[in-house]
Amino acid sequence: MNTAPWPATTRGYLVATLLGLASVASQFDRTVINLMVAPLKAAFALNDTAFSALQSLAFGAFYVCACVPLGYLADRFQRRIVVGTGIGLFSLLAMASGLARSYAQLFLTRIGVAVGEASLTPAALSMLSDLFPPERLGRPVSAFFISAPVGQGLAFIAGGSLLQWLSTSTLLTSGPFTGFAPWQLAFIIIGFPALLLVPFLILQREPARRGAAGAASLPLREVASIIWERRAALVPMFAGFAMVNLVSYTFFIWTPALFERSYGWNAGQIGLSFGLILLIAGTGGVYFAGWISDRLSGRGHLDAHLIAAAFGFVGCGVLGTLAPLMPSARAAQLLLAPAIFLSMMPYPCAGTAIQIIVPNRARAQATAIYITLTTLVGLVLGPLLVGMMTDYVFRNPKDICYSLALVVGTAAPLMFMLLALARRPYRALRTT
Repeated sequence: MNTAPWPATTRGYLVATLLGLASVASQFDRTVINLMVAPLKAAFALNDTAFSALQSLAFGAFYVCACVPLGYLADRFQRRIVVGTGIGLFSLLAMASGLARSYAQLFLTRIGVAVGEASLTPAALSMLSDLFPPERLGRPVSAFFISAPVGQGLAFIAGGSLLQWLSTSTLLTSGPFTGFAPWQLAFIIIGFPALLLVPFLILQREPARRGAAGAASLPLREVASIIWERRAALVPMFAGFAMVNLVSYTFFIWTPALFERSYGWNAGQIGLSFGLILLIAGTGGVYFAGWISDRLSGRGHLDAHLIAAAFGFVGCGVLGTLAPLMPSARAAQLLLAPAIFLSMMPYPCAGTAIQIIVPNRARAQATAIYITLTTLVGLVLGPLLVGMMTDYVFRNPKDICYSLALVVGTAAPLMFMLLALARRPYRALRTT
């Protein structure tokens, strides 16, 4: 067990900032594609189900497959190398998405992007848990998770403006990009900046590992045994937070199509509106979750993170179910903003809660298993359900509003009940 003093707070937040910037960069690629529903469907003759497969099967399924082995690498080797290599990989393949000339080629590049991005969260949370003591871990973890809505918001705003500008730009009619479609050049532009972060992350000093078993890596079999011993808390936690992912990815992927089909908005309008909601409400929800869970922890609530996550998500379920059904874009925005605020609260709570009750050398792998299971349900199943219901149940692209409402309205109460089941065993684990 490492009993050395904790690193300086400034160093911890410097590393958290670099990891957050990497997360922002990763969000750009996975976000801007959601503004390309119409051009990609037109370019490759797709329906909603085929488009959703780019995010659910190509990205989501392979993200899931890569998480556990990359979590193992992060527990066994230097995490800064794992993160830096992954960022370089997803940046290059994000740019390659713009060179796709067929649906199959685009599908393959999305697989590569997923594998690269899967390295980030398990290694990042493991590093943060070695830079901050448990009683101060909530806020830096929240700061890391704030990068997701920041990246998504900026990507929607910048990506929407970029696509609108490229649709009339001379870049596509003369010079090296002649013949490119706006969506193709957009992929190339947004994929490049992440490469600049690679040397900064690789050159960071690796944090010393702390806690029980801090000096020896654990094989996956032992990590699975640790999770099994804590199953009374972790199983309902994993299942509950999977519902959070399902709702978040459903909003994230299909809200642009909702505003385009129901309210007639273009990519620039959607990007600016939804981007601002994610920037303001999304980041606010993540920060508030870290703040309120630390406050509750300070008052002696051992299950503070589960309380904050569960009660916040109830409100998301109510508002998120009503938002797609509103008769005007303005009314939908007014409900969507607080729904997004509340939908982001569980993310830092989940990350922190898992780190606290899992031994150090199993943290990255346990986090990877958590990401694998919740992403499998959230990213693979959620968007695909909406696409399939719209294509085969309602049979009208404009009825996407009903598909969205059904998914959100079903998932939110399930999440609350599952986290309620986890609270007592989680408290028992905290006491030991």
